[in-house]
Amino acid sequence: MNGGWLVANRDFLVRDLVRDYCTVYSLLADQRRRFEADGAVSYSALRDLLGESMRKGVFWRLKDTAHHLFRNTPHAVDLTEADAPPPPDGDPAPRTLPDGTDDPRALEALIDWCVGYAFHECAKLKEDAFQGQHYANRLVQIARSMTVSVEAYNPLRGLGGQTAESSTRELARIMHVLGHGLRLLARYLAAERQNTRLARWLASEEALAAKAFGPSYDLLLDALYDSDRERLYLLAARDFLEAGRRAPALGLLLRARAAGHLGMEGHKLLASLSQTEEKNNPGVCAECGRNSPLPCLCGLEGPACS
Repeated sequence: MNGGWLVANRDFLVRDLVRDYCTVYSLLADQRRRFEADGAVSYSALRDLLGESMRKGVFWRLKDTAHHLFRNTPHAVDLTEADAPPPPDGDPAPRTLPDGTDDPRALEALIDWCVGYAFHECAKLKEDAFQGQHYANRLVQIARSMTVSVEAYNPLRGLGGQTAESSTRELARIMHVLGHGLRLLARYLAAERQNTRLARWLASEEALAAKAFGPSYDLLLDALYDSDRERLYLLAARDFLEAGRRAPALGLLLRARAAGHLGMEGHKLLASLSQTEEKNNPGVCAECGRNSPLPCLCGLEGPACS
């Protein structure tokens, strides 16, 4: 892929990487909870998550985005596939930069590895889900509904359990690898402080991002915005404004104000947007951003807009 295109679209690709990573992790966490409760995962859910070459699912798109970002950029390191198999526990990697940090290229390569490894584990999990849903159940039905001898049936009866055990191991590996990849991603994103596309997604999908990153989410925001949460909303609002979308920018700032995340600069931008919105749309309330044909009571004592 053209290096110039990658550089020009890098902010979008990073945004897509984080968005799809959080989506994939959240969906697979749901499948793990289902497996723990029912002993099975959904074949159709995994099929849709992965997709096919002509109709890629979100996990496949995530893998492609990671490859574009981390394998095709000009500074990417060429990691030639080795013919010899690696040692069982992998090679130790004690090397760090002089200041004790990891080479950013190593973080990129490891994140890409985590995504690719988990993708192919998920493909195996999907096949095990199909086996469990169709063949394991059918074997039980044969035993229950037909006359069959122990000699004919017993050599097969344990295979369904083996498939379930395989699914357990695959789910554990997938969630372990993706969870570690999220922690690496939080460290990698510290360099994305000026990425307004990423800020817009984080501000608009806070619940999903916080759920996926877990304890690393606050560390991610601190690394990106130096504990200044207002900066997140300002970058996101300005990205909406650059796209000509004033209403979402206003709504975002109103939500940030309600959460106590706006400082002087944020309140100034909010006041400017509110005045413009009231002038262009007299029915819009500057307090809540809603459009109502009736007088709004948000700024007065009594019930708020509804």
